[in-house]
Amino acid sequence: MKNLDIDDLYDQVEKLRDNVHQLSQRVGKSASRQYGRARDYASEAAQEAEELMKDNLAASFVLALGIGVVIGYLIRRSTD
Repeated sequence: MKNLDIDDLYDQVEKLRDNVHQLSQRVGKSASRQYGRARDYASEAAQEAEELMKDNLAASFVLALGIGVVIGYLIRRSTD
C-alpha cells in the first residue's frame, strides 16, 4: 500500500513538473511577443522622430533663408 502512495506521489510530481514546464514555455513565448512588439513600436517611433526632425529642419532652413533675404533687402535698401 505504501508503494501505491509513493507511485501516486511520483505521478503527481511529474504532472506538476510538466505543468510548470508548459507554463514557463507560455510565459517565454508571451514575453518574446511583447518584446517584439515593443521593439517594433520603438523602431517606428524613432523613424517618425527622424522624419519630423527632417521636416522641421527643412522648414527651419526655408524660414531662415526667407528672413535672411528680407533683412538683406532692408539693409541694401537703407544703404542706397
